[in-house]
Amino acid sequence: MVTSNALGPLALAARYPRVPRFVLLKMDIQRRGLALTPAALDAVQAPEWDYGRSYVIYGQGSAARKNAPGPLLLRDGTSVMVLAGADYADGYTVDLRDGAFVLLDGDDAIDEVEFTPRPDYYGKRTSRGVPMETVATARPQRLDINPYRHCHFWEGGNQCRYCAYFTDVKATSALADGHVARKVDPEDVYETVREALKEPGRFSQVMLTSGADPSGTQVFDDEVERQIEALQAIGRNFRGRRFASQLIGCAYDKHQLRRLHDETGLATFCPDIEVWDPKLFDWICPGKAKWPGRDGWIQSALDAVEVFGPGNVYTNAVAGVELCKPHGFATEDEALASHFEACEFFAKRGVVYLSLVWIPWRGSQLHGQAQPSLEFYARLVLGLHDIRKAHGLRAHNDDYRHCGNHGDSDLERLD
Repeated sequence: MVTSNALGPLALAARYPRVPRFVLLKMDIQRRGLALTPAALDAVQAPEWDYGRSYVIYGQGSAARKNAPGPLLLRDGTSVMVLAGADYADGYTVDLRDGAFVLLDGDDAIDEVEFTPRPDYYGKRTSRGVPMETVATARPQRLDINPYRHCHFWEGGNQCRYCAYFTDVKATSALADGHVARKVDPEDVYETVREALKEPGRFSQVMLTSGADPSGTQVFDDEVERQIEALQAIGRNFRGRRFASQLIGCAYDKHQLRRLHDETGLATFCPDIEVWDPKLFDWICPGKAKWPGRDGWIQSALDAVEVFGPGNVYTNAVAGVELCKPHGFATEDEALASHFEACEFFAKRGVVYLSLVWIPWRGSQLHGQAQPSLEFYARLVLGLHDIRKAHGLRAHNDDYRHCGNHGDSDLERLD
């Protein structure tokens, strides 16, 4: 991958003192990627770190033929979602030195780091013989469940241009006989969550996301049915009560949102807008532009506020992708202005707008394109945080403990 790295985390920390060095480092690791030396890779095969070969939704996986570790943890507790071993040109490295994991930038030692400890439920199987780590993967304090491992936007070339979602489907959830399941059985979901909750104090949230499926009597009806089925299976562990949860879904209409709220224990909903500018939205997200269009994605978020309440609805932007060639913005200033306009629009209406670092995945149409500078992300997260704070919004679901993807929500630790 090609990146611009005129200023690194230390220099930017001096220029932007309100953005902690650890947040800048996190975003730079996400931009530039991470590799493990042979010594570090051997070390994470130990039972306390080994996350196994559970499926990877972004079709990258580890370059080495060994098991992968969980999310990276910086020394202040910041979690970093990054795929070790992906094909980055100038990434960071983790080495094992004197029994400790050390983050390197070239030959320079940056800091000691850790990996998220392996959960107790990993290595166990459901009653149907499915490895539990293929049903729910773990972040530091969150369970991630993908009830349906296929995106129908890829049919007919309608996938988002930045996306490599589920391109490594051969590594997805498998039964003992090797059968690959596109849809996860709800009973496996129930049993896996039940087992995960036995580990005291480990998990405080469940997140669901799936590939898009516009089929049904109304657009996305079939997808909503599967989401309800999975959420109800999870809810059996909470005796019918509303539980700490987030669904990253498509642009559901108000009736579908009511069903999700009333028939399950779902607490928060997130339809990702991805790109705010109308012309770039249509070009970068053709499937979303078709089903049901940019206005429909915006309206779904606004309708969800009515159903779930202000502050309980989120939307994400793939920050930086709006600069991609040939139709993207010419300058980072233009891209920032677009994000701040979007955040202000949503914040006024009770929606939490968050940013993700754009990674030109190998399996995506935009592979090889240049990413924006780290300074772009520093300015972005600071601006988004200030807008949300001015409107009294906090990202309770996507904070540093639960997600590991959002530098802007990490800033809320300082509020």
